[in-house]
Amino acid sequence: MQEANKLRNTINNFLDNRKYSEALIELEFQIEEYVRQKKDDLFLLAEIAGSFISLGSEAYNRDSVNKGIKIFVDNKDILKGKVTEDSIDYCLGNGYHALYKILIQNKPEHFPSPENVNEFLFEAKQSYLKSFKKIDLRNLNNYSIQVLTNLGNNLNHSGRIVEALQLFDMVLKFNPDFPQAIVSKADGLTYMIRTTNCPITISLFAEIYRLFKIAKDLPIALEEIKKTVEIGLKKSAKFLEENNFDFTQMGKELALNEIEYQNHSVEIKYYLDNFLSLSEHGLYCECNGAKTDNLIIGYPGFVTTDKKIIQLELLLNRIKSEYSLSRRLYFDFLTFESIDNVHYEELLDGIINGIHHEKLRTSFRLCFGILDKIAEGICSLFELEVKDGESIYFESFWNNQKASKDRWSKINSIKNIHLTALYSIACDLNKRNGEFGYYKIWRNRLEHGVFSLTKSDDSDYKMLTEKLFSEHTTITNFENKTKHLLQLTRSAIFSFVFCVRQELIN
Repeated sequence: MQEANKLRNTINNFLDNRKYSEALIELEFQIEEYVRQKKDDLFLLAEIAGSFISLGSEAYNRDSVNKGIKIFVDNKDILKGKVTEDSIDYCLGNGYHALYKILIQNKPEHFPSPENVNEFLFEAKQSYLKSFKKIDLRNLNNYSIQVLTNLGNNLNHSGRIVEALQLFDMVLKFNPDFPQAIVSKADGLTYMIRTTNCPITISLFAEIYRLFKIAKDLPIALEEIKKTVEIGLKKSAKFLEENNFDFTQMGKELALNEIEYQNHSVEIKYYLDNFLSLSEHGLYCECNGAKTDNLIIGYPGFVTTDKKIIQLELLLNRIKSEYSLSRRLYFDFLTFESIDNVHYEELLDGIINGIHHEKLRTSFRLCFGILDKIAEGICSLFELEVKDGESIYFESFWNNQKASKDRWSKINSIKNIHLTALYSIACDLNKRNGEFGYYKIWRNRLEHGVFSLTKSDDSDYKMLTEKLFSEHTTITNFENKTKHLLQLTRSAIFSFVFCVRQELIN
């Protein structure tokens, strides 16, 4: 551990001063000595690998990144004896993301189509998600907020703006002065303005200005990040000045926003606090403007006779209605116990039944129906070929071998970052290789079979190993996963709206 800490300090000093050649020489020497002396200090080996990745990311050195990744991959099994597996996955995520960053360097024509994010960006996301799944979101620490921030930055590259902002907000609730999350959130909101046709408000630019102003006074080593802060601060300040914003009143405005937030109902506050709101204003401010879930494809006063826009707005109404029910069932489950006068035979202690828990089950199931409607909407929007009798499922219709081979080609010919975002979400839910593919398995068992909720992880549930009862989990785990699925579905709804806007509304 001592050698690893010493190396970390040495490399960090080189990187802070942009002495990339010296850092590379030191790391090459360290790995040669490690092999020559047949050392068994796994902490040092992990530090060497992570430092190769950090150096390669900052210096845009592909070979350095690949060396770090190779060390982790080749030695993952033995490293797990000393280093947690999720921290290895986190470092691999950094490595694959660095390779993507290097790949697109100086390529202004590069567009992250579904096919283009299938390599390094997808691999990075998969690794970050493996780490994310191990995090206790109720008890964050300095390591976990770094995972959340880097995952958020990765998702932003695939257009998953809403989820990225959610992750940055989670970090900033834990540590309001975490520089990476502050800059990433400000940059994310700026990116949202450029790509979503969202309503432009004084509050939005005031939040961007506030974040960049905080970041300006924080220790940031990388020059490119400092430049981002400087440019962002100037642009947001200019917009506010042109709209006669009184900078001296910013403190009072923030205090007023807090008063308005506190006056919301308990239910609305819960949705805002837990990233379950369908309000665009709520993505950056929790004042009265975030009270109503007013996400629409058009904008207030927008009038059209375009049949496709009208049809997709009708579809969005149905999606919002079902999401509202799913979200309410989850909230009701959390807030009060439903009375159930049904007798259930206690054949196996610890199996949970009853109307109260059916609310949670139904909340989970409804999300997949919503996602499938989004898939239908995508097919309608882009006039993708759907064969007679073909079922359209959100997580699998993109490159369905049974479907038309032309569909995948057409999807990749469309330059719409929000279509990429939807594809990326679908990949996470794919049963074959998605990190949350088991959600679909659970849904199918809930809908068509037996999916048991238990009070604990007790190994005595021997009956549950039978095929009919094979799928089961604890009520606490299912509650947490239902909340995550609701958040994922919310993100997909936003991306669907942004996708339609980009295609049909100028």
